[in-house]
Amino acid sequence: MTRSLAVASILAAAASAAAAADLPVKAIPPVPLGWAGSYGGIVGGFGTGQSSQSDPGSVPLPQAILIFADGRYSLSGGLLGGTLGYNWQRGGWVYGIEGDFSWTNLSGWSGICGAVTATPRPCGTNLQALGTFRGRLGYVAGANNDWLFYATGGVAVGDLRAWDALGPGVGQDWRAGWTLGVGVEKALAPNWTAKLEYLHVDLGTGQVFNVSPGVAESVSLTTDIIRAGVNYRLGTSGSALRPVANAPMQGGWSGWYFGVNAGYVDGATRMDTDGAVIASSTSPGTAPAMAAAATGTLSAGNGGFVGGAQAGYNFQASPAFLAGFEIDIQGSSLRGTASGAGTAPVATVFGPGTGTFTTSITASRGLDYIGTVRGRLGATVTQNLLVYLTGGLAYGGVKSSTSITQTTAIAGVPSVSTSGAFSANRAGYTVGAGGEWMFLGKWSIKGEYLYYDLGTAYYGTGGYGVDEGPTNLPGFGVAGIGTSTRVRFNGNIARVGLNYHLN
Repeated sequence: MTRSLAVASILAAAASAAAAADLPVKAIPPVPLGWAGSYGGIVGGFGTGQSSQSDPGSVPLPQAILIFADGRYSLSGGLLGGTLGYNWQRGGWVYGIEGDFSWTNLSGWSGICGAVTATPRPCGTNLQALGTFRGRLGYVAGANNDWLFYATGGVAVGDLRAWDALGPGVGQDWRAGWTLGVGVEKALAPNWTAKLEYLHVDLGTGQVFNVSPGVAESVSLTTDIIRAGVNYRLGTSGSALRPVANAPMQGGWSGWYFGVNAGYVDGATRMDTDGAVIASSTSPGTAPAMAAAATGTLSAGNGGFVGGAQAGYNFQASPAFLAGFEIDIQGSSLRGTASGAGTAPVATVFGPGTGTFTTSITASRGLDYIGTVRGRLGATVTQNLLVYLTGGLAYGGVKSSTSITQTTAIAGVPSVSTSGAFSANRAGYTVGAGGEWMFLGKWSIKGEYLYYDLGTAYYGTGGYGVDEGPTNLPGFGVAGIGTSTRVRFNGNIARVGLNYHLN
């Protein structure tokens, strides 16, 4: 006991002597901060851009002149919304995914749309909502790795509303496009970061509404956005960001995967055509009979091949449950055509109902590609079998066309025809379910069902008229109609896939 007390006394004396001599103590460098993990926040800013509206200017009746009518104007306004994302880090490089959705009021208008036509008038555009799903790739800087400089890009979707005082016409369209940008993010306080970001967004050009019966109005929109945001790092404590760590991922379902898929896709079969009176002759029944003959419902063919690739990430919430996300894009061979005929009686100089208008209509619709950005929530029935529900954003390239020919046996009345087409990148939603089986270590196969809905398009298909003056019709002047087609782009996907897991 005496020897132990002596050793303790010697150590205490040495410590006191070092303190009295004020010996320097080497500072411990701070732990470099890391950017890995999930985060959420708010974002707001201001955008400017350009929008244009274009239409043929008039329905081609016998006395009309086809003039291309334009309206071009600037947009400006603010936006405010929310952000969710996830980062991975390898050394100084940070890569991740980020999604956001904002309310916007980017709007603009011109008072002289169609200035070269006989009917110049106001028209305008308003972007009411904007969402993006983007990848991010950045590099950290600063003495404590508290700055992140990054580039970003991906899919953009917007709720676009446009109007034209002629008619008047108004329409709304969920439009899919693309976005690219750059940004910088700075760690501020425990768990908090702030960012400044620039994005260029292009939502392309597509028909939104009919400025008048049979005349489609196409609207384009691009915008440049500067916005600032504040993010909160989820699940961190004690420092603004977690220390850099490259802990290995657990095996099984957790982590990244990628693969290929192929299957069957179908679409809505129904297509509706409509005729509207735009000019009447002195015989009141002629134009309504022409419109009735051009109005009908067609049934298009159905079914095609779909195939592409997917990538995703799984988070193992517990041994029995997991959550994740998946993105995919597929080409599609889905095409459908339909044809039909309609007749309507009309009066001639020989009496009521002694003549008819017969209309032949051919229409088509197609899906060129479809992609999705979805969340997944699943349960492991066994260690190697996963069943899941899934849902989220769908986007795709759609198209449709219609041709109409109207004939009659009435002497002196020629055959008339018109046509129109629609093509756009549209956004919508998808929901579904699936099952996936792990085999051969890191390989899995899946079977999946998805319902998709890319909305409804209503597009003008032109118009035509009949001059009753030199015919056997009991009237004078031009009877004219405008025609339109309505088609919905929705359907089902059944597919199988093969995935490789990077864990």
